[in-house]
Amino acid sequence: MNGGKERNNRLQNVFLTVFLENLLRFERMNNIKKVLSVWMLATCVLPVAAQYPVIPDSVKARAAKQEAEFDRKSDAAWKKALPVVMEEAQKGRPYKPWASKPEDLVKSNIPAFPGAEGGGMYTPGGRGGKVIVVTSLEDSGPGTLREACETGGARVIVFNVSGVIRLKAPISLRAPYVTIAGQTAPGDGICVTGHSFLVDTHDVIIRHMRFRRGAQDVAFRDDALGGNAVGNIIIDHCSASWGLDENMSIYRHVYNRGADGHGLKLPTVNITIQNSIFSEALDAYNHAFGATIGGHNSMFCRNLFASNISRNSSVGMDGDFNFVNNVVFNWWNRSIDGGDNKSFYNIINNYFKPGPITPLDKPISYRILKPEAGRDKSQPMSFGKAYVNGNIVHGNAKVTKDNWDGGVQLANEVDAGKFIPQIRVDEPFKTSPVTIMDAQKAYNFVLSNVGATFPKRDAVDTRVIKTVKTGKAIYVKDAPEFISPYVKRRLPADSYKQGIITDIRQVGGLPEYKGEPIVDSDGDGMPDAWEIANGLNPNDPSDAVKDCNGDGYTNIEKYVNGMDTKKKVDWTDLKNNYDTLSKRKSLL
Repeated sequence: MNGGKERNNRLQNVFLTVFLENLLRFERMNNIKKVLSVWMLATCVLPVAAQYPVIPDSVKARAAKQEAEFDRKSDAAWKKALPVVMEEAQKGRPYKPWASKPEDLVKSNIPAFPGAEGGGMYTPGGRGGKVIVVTSLEDSGPGTLREACETGGARVIVFNVSGVIRLKAPISLRAPYVTIAGQTAPGDGICVTGHSFLVDTHDVIIRHMRFRRGAQDVAFRDDALGGNAVGNIIIDHCSASWGLDENMSIYRHVYNRGADGHGLKLPTVNITIQNSIFSEALDAYNHAFGATIGGHNSMFCRNLFASNISRNSSVGMDGDFNFVNNVVFNWWNRSIDGGDNKSFYNIINNYFKPGPITPLDKPISYRILKPEAGRDKSQPMSFGKAYVNGNIVHGNAKVTKDNWDGGVQLANEVDAGKFIPQIRVDEPFKTSPVTIMDAQKAYNFVLSNVGATFPKRDAVDTRVIKTVKTGKAIYVKDAPEFISPYVKRRLPADSYKQGIITDIRQVGGLPEYKGEPIVDSDGDGMPDAWEIANGLNPNDPSDAVKDCNGDGYTNIEKYVNGMDTKKKVDWTDLKNNYDTLSKRKSLL
């Protein structure tokens, strides 16, 4: 613990130095208000020194050994998958270990699935590849999600099992061109827990999956859903919760990483996160954060961020940042922030609803966006540009009427008067295609539709949605209070009573997910009953990758997306681009 104390003292000296430098700067201005503002800025940063846990060497050593074993197994699987990936690259599916701009990756001429929007809407995912059926809830081995993810070659992953997959190590999705269709799980659906699910590649479609990490290991304070994402990625109707860092982080990839962990940091390109829930990050170690997102050609639309103290969301990359029709609820000290002088923010028609943990007497309660500067050391006070319009801040008529009347804030209010007019633009930046509704309609839509809703919404999301509607936390009476020996929390031990949890038992833990397997005689991922009803052969596995009506989607895609095989639709026309699953209660 002495090492941690010395580190904190060093940090305090740094902050005090910054304060004194700024004090000299403002002394000539003879403005005591500005001097006090700088002092408050310096001192309010001091608690950050205690934000991260001080981990004993023995715990670090244990974690390093485990992580080395995780990497060894992942590398062995990748070594086996890579020849298949390279063989397919010669046949029209290029393998791209890195990308720096949207044009670096190939796009399809039809959406990833009907209803896909934004920067990632034209990824082909696993279209035309083999179908892999997950039949086991085990961590690894035949029929598991891990085996399917670590397989090389384009693939569509479907489920013929329901329940909880308890990971013993992270899953790293490294081979590109994959579709993961969580909506195919029977009964109550599927949930991944215990470790992170990492998207470390390109051309990925993930729908109707639940990633509820839930672990409290201080040595593995990681996301529920994250990775080293290259691009052409769309995540739709997913639920990510109970992460120890963020619930979800997808914004960049590091190429040619050295032994020191450093490499070339590049943006994730062509990325969409839509119709998803990111809730209840674990605050066991002061890091209950919602999401770090960003990239080039990005879209984050119709999502719910609920009961995360910070990063709702954090803009992790430069370039465009399009945040449209989202709902943010029950934040503590950060709503949307981040970016740099090369950022172009579209913050359009979102709904911000303070919750039990939100301090209503402070400016954070009505903050929409806090643009940041300083990544460019040559221009430490150079900000990006922002279009902020149409957002509702629940309970604050002034900011709702004019989002720039207090809703856009800077770290130092002394600078706000000078820099905010420079940041503001009055016309939105051009985006990839997205449907935009007003903020009140977005609020209603989000609460009714987002998250892993197919085959059905689970008890966790149902509870979270209820807390947003009522504005009240729901928790287990006399729940256990997690107290870490490695860090002093900034919030009280019973913060779960205000929606900020440290232990999943405080909100009832994981529910059961039950369901009976479907009958699929040929193992092609499509039920016999569906194949017969749609004129296919239930004993011919090859028909999964065929296209029975010539609309561009393979038969397995038609099944997993609830499409009408009797009707040929021109999916290149965006007027026809609607979510074919939204009105269905069953894929059969």
